[in-house]
Amino acid sequence: MAQRLMSWLICDGRFRVDAIDAVGRRKARLIEVEELDTGERTHGSAARLERLVRSLLEAPRSSLGRRPAERRRLAK
Repeated sequence: MAQRLMSWLICDGRFRVDAIDAVGRRKARLIEVEELDTGERTHGSAARLERLVRSLLEAPRSSLGRRPAERRRLAK
């Protein structure tokens, strides 16, 4: 059975979420969360990744820290 992969950006483009879309009787599920600045990828169970994405979406931007480029600009 074919499956459709989807990607979208969250937190102003800081993180990319990859998922398998629901097709037929199958449920949609997250498969990876990647921090684009560092390239660090997080894998795990679908439930764990859902909790991670939910917490990122609910967190205020200031609590996520600054991007490396912003840190360098502020340090000058």
